[in-house]
Amino acid sequence: MKKLMGSIMAIIWGGILGMLLGYIGSQLEATSINFLHAAITGAVFAVIATNCVYAITTKANPARQK
Repeated sequence: MKKLMGSIMAIIWGGILGMLLGYIGSQLEATSINFLHAAITGAVFAVIATNCVYAITTKANPARQK
């Protein structure tokens, strides 16, 4: 359950930060932004990063494998 809640929070925050970075990048490049693609890309990268950190920490400390 803890891993699921972490993934859900990663999706939410990844989407928000993806849109924020997409907006800043589009203003610097003077182009338009597709907020949906920016949010999906940010969410995917956040879930991948969260799951990698979770896997690394459980392998480093086997007592935490719950």
